[in-house]
Amino acid sequence: MANRYTRRPTASKARLKADISSRLAEVTIDRLGARGDAIAQDHGDRLYIPFAVPGDRVKVRTLGKQGDGLSASLVEILTASPHRIDPVCAHFGQCGGCALQQVDAETYGAWKLEVLTEPLRRVGIDLQPLPLRQAPTGSRRRVQLAFHNRRGVCELGFHQRATHKVVDIAACAVLLPEIVALFEPLRGMLAQLIVDGSGEATVTAAETGLDVLIEGPLTLDLFTRQQLAAFAEARDLARLSWRRPGDETEPVARRRPALIRFGKNGVEPPPGSFIQPTRFGEQAIAGLILEAIPAKGKVADLYAGCGSFSVPLAERGNQVHAVEGEALPLRALAAAANQAGLAITTETRDLARRPLLPHELKPYDAVLFDPPRAGAIEQAQNLADAGPPTVVAVSCNPNTLARDLKVLIAGGYRLRSITPIDQFPFTAHLECVAVLER
Repeated sequence: MANRYTRRPTASKARLKADISSRLAEVTIDRLGARGDAIAQDHGDRLYIPFAVPGDRVKVRTLGKQGDGLSASLVEILTASPHRIDPVCAHFGQCGGCALQQVDAETYGAWKLEVLTEPLRRVGIDLQPLPLRQAPTGSRRRVQLAFHNRRGVCELGFHQRATHKVVDIAACAVLLPEIVALFEPLRGMLAQLIVDGSGEATVTAAETGLDVLIEGPLTLDLFTRQQLAAFAEARDLARLSWRRPGDETEPVARRRPALIRFGKNGVEPPPGSFIQPTRFGEQAIAGLILEAIPAKGKVADLYAGCGSFSVPLAERGNQVHAVEGEALPLRALAAAANQAGLAITTETRDLARRPLLPHELKPYDAVLFDPPRAGAIEQAQNLADAGPPTVVAVSCNPNTLARDLKVLIAGGYRLRSITPIDQFPFTAHLECVAVLER
């Protein structure tokens, strides 16, 4: 008897778990969450529902645990919200590149501001951000595409939401038209070269033409190099490079320098190197930096990359010390600076492990830092202890930015302004520029 009764609660719990992970519900959407999922309540459970809109009355199916609630899929729109609009892209809903094309501009803009203000509120910062600056759709100049080849058929595009499946796309509303025009010929070329396998293609619109880096499971021989070079010629690419996973990048065709213009001067970044995703965003960030940092002073540009901001600062008359963890981008920056006669010195240094120490910060009149999504908590602490009068923090992650700002404010800095810049339309990503002084 005891054994029979001790088994029953276990079976009951299993059935309850199955009921929670798959049930139909009718709910009204309350708001949008930080990732762009709509949020609703159902019998005490918080539901996260992709592609729904605040004010929608919808039928959903619960799928399982997600954070502090349950994920759910949209089954049917029972009553559409007045804030719902038609998506601008036929691939929306399948392609995982965009999360929010179905909401009107007012709702979208308010939500993007909330993506910033909510993390600030959590750490006790109540400064009202400056108005949102939005990059135009169809202006993104750099993209990383996934591809999957099976038996000579190539799927090229973005991964489906929360999967590794590649959604084959023919168009994209956020990319520059010249990048979209490369999709079909690139798909055909990859289908010829790779019978079976997956990889990535990074395409950047340089000032001098498209710059393409393909990463795939193929060791190049003479014939494949000739095919790639012919492709670069036929498509008038500035540069084409190839990399096997884990190997060094191999230049295949450099028909002209793949220049990116920062300020008045061009830099040729290494193949696949990070640059700001839009020209609009880069200029907006650079303008805010130049407004905040006094002219003629000495500036440390931390996480400097290829010099997006080092070059405009040096052109303006600042002495700039650019620090970056990767050697190749700094090498490109140094070459451009030498050619243009700009006062830029460079240092290869992993700032996550070896941030500038308080005594190393003393020579500078201002510090600019633009870290990866993980932020720069150790560097922020050293700045709080012994930083210069002006600090500018650039970030693509409002959560880690808020954490770093809290440290700087506790160390005596005053947050003078914070500006959100939307370089990633229809996604939860947001660039921000914070100006601090003391």
